Amino acid sequence: MLLVHPFEFVSRLGAEQKKQFERLANEVRVRKGHIIVGQGARAADVFFVVSGQFQVLIYSKDGKEVSIRTLGAGDLFGELAALDGGRRTANVVALTSGQLLQIDGADFRRLLETSPAAAIWLVQRLAAQVRSLTERIFELSALDVRSRLHCELLRLGLMAGVNGNEARIVEGPTHHELANRIGTHREAVTRELRDLARRGVITQTRREFVIHNVSELSRFVRRANGESVGVVPAPRSAAELPVALSARRGDSAS
Repeated sequence: MLLVHPFEFVSRLGAEQKKQFERLANEVRVRKGHIIVGQGARAADVFFVVSGQFQVLIYSKDGKEVSIRTLGAGDLFGELAALDGGRRTANVVALTSGQLLQIDGADFRRLLETSPAAAIWLVQRLAAQVRSLTERIFELSALDVRSRLHCELLRLGLMAGVNGNEARIVEGPTHHELANRIGTHREAVTRELRDLARRGVITQTRREFVIHNVSELSRFVRRANGESVGVVPAPRSAAELPVALSARRGDSAS
């Protein structure tokens, strides 16, 4: 029996639909560097991440890499093509070895049609992605490199979880990957990270980032983007961090 119950989508299915999912889903193991989904491909399978990390990215004609987001255990991808029958909008590449569950797009749609709770969950998830992308468009259009990096680090810290006033980002992005995410070059990211380290806000050891003062980083973000921009205003203090974290994870009812 497949271990599907940790997935939020599956938890919203009825008992019979859960059995159908377990019968229809195929286990797939991948190695680091494997391309699971290719941009522009005609395919509609949906993938659920059991373990590992996966990068969603787009390449321009001249080979420039644009990073969209990183996926981990509990996430899913491929649902857009399953819903509208269109081509794949991005590449998904394995950053580490991992395990996936794969289900045919038509079967995925039938599960949605017979489970209103799962369908509503997916709509809320897509709405959260629209909010997040709107936030990033604003950052890329209106903020300088320093502020864009602060926003991305705060976003990663909140998603990783805040303990007191500290967040630990394990297996975080490289300087090159951060640069792709915020639309700049690696040297600029390295320079700004050194400035944050000098201030005592953050330290980095290989791929691990430790934000020692999330409240201070939040203050930087709030000063740059104001109170009315973004999915969630940057928390004013450590006391507000749990609220911001809940909203960033899509738990907000708004």
